[in-house]
Amino acid sequence: MSSNVEVPDTSRERINAYMDASGEAPVMPHPDSKIWFDKEKSKTLMEKFMWAAPYDARFPQQRRQRKCFGYYRCKELMGDGYAPCKFFWNVYNDECPKFWIEKWDELREDGRFSAKFDR
Repeated sequence: MSSNVEVPDTSRERINAYMDASGEAPVMPHPDSKIWFDKEKSKTLMEKFMWAAPYDARFPQQRRQRKCFGYYRCKELMGDGYAPCKFFWNVYNDECPKFWIEKWDELREDGRFSAKFDR
């Protein structure tokens, strides 16, 4: 079942793919530009570059630490070959503070990470 899961690319991945294909960064209009009120143009920009994670009922509060930590653990718990972990990777890389991820990676590399992944 997990082999046929299709995970959308994150905004960062979409922008990087666009930059690799065209060789230049996408031109985003100024926030005060009237182009944002053009329905077709804004719809095209949103489909091409924007991605947002769906609501997860397991984490209804606004505090993100539990959600970020839970999503971070996916590859450790399920292994690198588990396809849905890419979705969780996309979410925590887009939503979670980068210093949390860097700190967790550093602790894992040093063998000092406090979470037990064998549960």
